[in-house]
Amino acid sequence: MKRSELFFAFILVPVDIEMIIAAFVIAYFARADLEAISSFSSIGLREYLRYLMYLIPVWIALFALSGLYNIRTYRAFWLEIYKIFNASSIAILFLIVGIFLSKSLFFSRLILLFTWIASIIMISFGRSVVQLIQKYLLQFGVGRRNILLAGDNSTSSTISNYISKNPGIGYKICGILSNDSEVSKHGLKVVGKISDLKDKISRHLIDEIILTDISLSKSKIMEIIQVCSDYNVTFKYIPDTFSLMTLHVSSGLLGSMPVMELKPIPLDGWGRIIKRIMDALFALFWIIIFSPVFLIIIILQLITSRGPVFYSHDRIGRDGKKFRCHKFRSMYIEKCDFSNGGTKWTTEKDEVERVTPVGRILRKTNLDELPQLWNIFVGEMSFVGPRPEQPKLVRRFESEIPEYFRRRRVKAGLTGWAQVNGLKGDTSIKERVRYDIFYIENWSLWLDIKILIKTVILVIHETIKGKYEYRSRS
Repeated sequence: MKRSELFFAFILVPVDIEMIIAAFVIAYFARADLEAISSFSSIGLREYLRYLMYLIPVWIALFALSGLYNIRTYRAFWLEIYKIFNASSIAILFLIVGIFLSKSLFFSRLILLFTWIASIIMISFGRSVVQLIQKYLLQFGVGRRNILLAGDNSTSSTISNYISKNPGIGYKICGILSNDSEVSKHGLKVVGKISDLKDKISRHLIDEIILTDISLSKSKIMEIIQVCSDYNVTFKYIPDTFSLMTLHVSSGLLGSMPVMELKPIPLDGWGRIIKRIMDALFALFWIIIFSPVFLIIIILQLITSRGPVFYSHDRIGRDGKKFRCHKFRSMYIEKCDFSNGGTKWTTEKDEVERVTPVGRILRKTNLDELPQLWNIFVGEMSFVGPRPEQPKLVRRFESEIPEYFRRRRVKAGLTGWAQVNGLKGDTSIKERVRYDIFYIENWSLWLDIKILIKTVILVIHETIKGKYEYRSRS
């Protein structure tokens, strides 16, 4: 554990306290400026903050229980916001209970609402500043964790590429240990053999060992674990299924024997019911809101090009069921591919040769997808999920990718975890499947909200800069 990690974990406590106090002060004066009523103005700021003295320890304890003070370099932004939201909401409930028990007369519902909103914003802001400072220092090596990968395989290559593309997570790959040869089959830097682990830990000041070679014997793995323990180095292990899937498991005992059980996905049972209700309500809401846009697009389509306004095609949804997926037609009628719902993805060349002028606007703004709100409303699709594919492509992918069939466990989506991470159009289907499986196994309402927010941001960027899948990644 690095001193910088301890420092930044510790500094978060006074930063949170200062942001909570600031939030209370902002909420007080915002309420005072909005409406100065006698019952409110008769209570001074000091009396108002007196409640805060009792609440701060509770607030900090809730943050600690939520894991917001865990010692680590990288903190996932959206997950941290989610935890702040939950813990702050509970803290405000404590405040409400305290006010009720004390029979105080001065607090209005509006000031409590202001306090709740201001606390979430201010705490998130304070922590973002701390994280920006931490990331800035990482550029100079402060707080960076040195890692050795034990194994020369595609998993090591995937991890190495991810870390090199995401320097902000605070890791540095010092190389790999391989018993096979001195030259990596995946272009990685080989620093020695696994038997040289002690020497390499000392020479490279290693903080973590990540074992990716599952072919090692149990005795060798135990030896590595023992060395890591002796040298106070973190040991991590990645199963061989990393490249294709994540495992959603729970542990238990059968007598005295430990047993691992594959858990049902979160979208079984109540998760499916809740998601369906939310889909139906919001689909109806947005159909009503966008009805003027629907009318304008229909009129423009009829004026500018011949042929049907909508383009409907077969797609595969949950449980392998076929359904008709609807879009606004964006191509010239003679250029449309009606063969079995289409046979290929649209390419950048198609944008020039096959798409109508109105269609270009629809595709650039993603308005061509609006009719799929009807698919969502009637239960054929969801707002979030794996994107639906053509029957021919599904049959091909299932024969090529062993885990592809797992996408059938949920409804197809208007947007998805893969899409907001850049895997759209003619991109790697294997990578897309990996992201889809992650979504299926880790679904939550919060994850759906996060994906929808990222989708809105992505649509705005695409409207300004063009389709993500057609832009240069350099």
